[in-house]
Amino acid sequence: MIMVFKFRLQKVLEYREKQKKLAQEALVLSRLELREIEDELARLEQEEDKLFQFERDNQGLALEPLTLFSIENYRHYLQENYQNGLQARAEQEKKVEKKRFAVVERWKDCQILEKLKENAHDDFRQEEKVREQYLNDEISLYGYLRKEK
Repeated sequence: MIMVFKFRLQKVLEYREKQKKLAQEALVLSRLELREIEDELARLEQEEDKLFQFERDNQGLALEPLTLFSIENYRHYLQENYQNGLQARAEQEKKVEKKRFAVVERWKDCQILEKLKENAHDDFRQEEKVREQYLNDEISLYGYLRKEK
């Protein structure tokens, strides 16, 4: 009679595997959000560089006061958005780090259960060997006793 190995904590292991996968997905989404923020910061830097280049190119020209006022307002707008972006990036980096920690914790939980499963399987195989040896001994004994008669 062959017995099949069943890990008694299999459902817990499956649940923790799902939790690990969800944590990994949350980490990926958080990293994507961080990348979007960094892309926006890079775009704002490019816009400010273009604005500085425009001012350098037109430095010798007499620009209207309204144009100068608009340039200064736009520069202020870019700098304000850049500062907001820096704050958003710092907050998002903290979120990414928390989610990375959560993934590591879920991974550890799964590793513990996997190790328990391996140990339980090893114990099961050892018990199977003992049962098999017992069965072989009984068959040998039966054969020996049958020959003596």
